[in-house]
Amino acid sequence: MILTLRQPGVAARSILLRQWPNEAIWTGLFLAVVLNALFFGVLGLIAPSSSELPIFDMSPDSPGLSMMVSAIRSVVFATMLTFGGRWLGGTGQFMPILALLVWDQLLQLALMGLGIVVLLVLPPLGSMMFLLIGLVLLFVLLNFVNEAHGFASLWRSFAVVLMASIVMFFAMIFIVGLLGPANLGLLENV
Repeated sequence: MILTLRQPGVAARSILLRQWPNEAIWTGLFLAVVLNALFFGVLGLIAPSSSELPIFDMSPDSPGLSMMVSAIRSVVFATMLTFGGRWLGGTGQFMPILALLVWDQLLQLALMGLGIVVLLVLPPLGSMMFLLIGLVLLFVLLNFVNEAHGFASLWRSFAVVLMASIVMFFAMIFIVGLLGPANLGLLENV
């Protein structure tokens, strides 16, 4: 984890050179999804959200659905990173990119846990800590995409991540529209 934070490109190369079996990558993905659901479930108990703000949160009522959505979102994002990178001249493959995303998710959980501890001990510093965590995770993701596709520039990686994020955003809006906002606990007339 320290190598990932200090030299994310070297860490990505190390992960890519291991040639993980597909079963290990899928198992890691589902482990990350389950740990993510547990983390946010515990977080919901520690700091419940305000009832004044409607949020799209399926964890308390149906953790299975939340985990399924999280797993699908991760797989689709890996797919978008793969195809977006190839469109810009990259050479990345789906499974290695998924392996990098799994490691990124596990790193995110560890850093978020650290952020929660800082938030509980020093609340004013907690918000800044989460901003810093977000920037560090973006930098790590850009380096991971850069190494996976063999790009020479983080700007190309940024374009790939931006394209994948935009596609994911519109896909989620489309899915919410199909399911109906009322079924998801969202306001119908906004």
